[in-house]
Amino acid sequence: MNIKADKMRYQPNKSAYFLILLGLAFSIVALFSIITPTTVVPNFSTAVEIMINIILMLVTFLAAERCKVYSKQWAITTIVIAGIHILRIFWIPTKLVAKGELTSWQFILIAFYLLVTAALLIFGSLITIRKHHILMKHLKEIGE
Repeated sequence: MNIKADKMRYQPNKSAYFLILLGLAFSIVALFSIITPTTVVPNFSTAVEIMINIILMLVTFLAAERCKVYSKQWAITTIVIAGIHILRIFWIPTKLVAKGELTSWQFILIAFYLLVTAALLIFGSLITIRKHHILMKHLKEIGE
């Protein structure tokens, strides 16, 4: 009997949980880096960016909670969320640079934050998927 896998039934997936929450924190930093520079003129796109971020934050937190209990489906959802964060680089920040409202250094910093967000979400998801397979294999072996 695999004691380590058996312990997973009772212990939360802390490493993936904290990576996903750290990714959530980086996405918040990216949002504030997009909307707070004094040169940025707020418009409808800014409001949509904030609304999308609120939704992503809520879903990311839910995904973190579900990944804490080794949910493979939510790990895959977290990878999709990471893809959305990568696509966000090409929406508002790119428009703001084209308008001259952000400098290239600000854009690079925002892109870095969003890429770090995506990387942390993906790593948390991969840990969850790997541990999910270990746990399911163990449960099958013991007949549960």
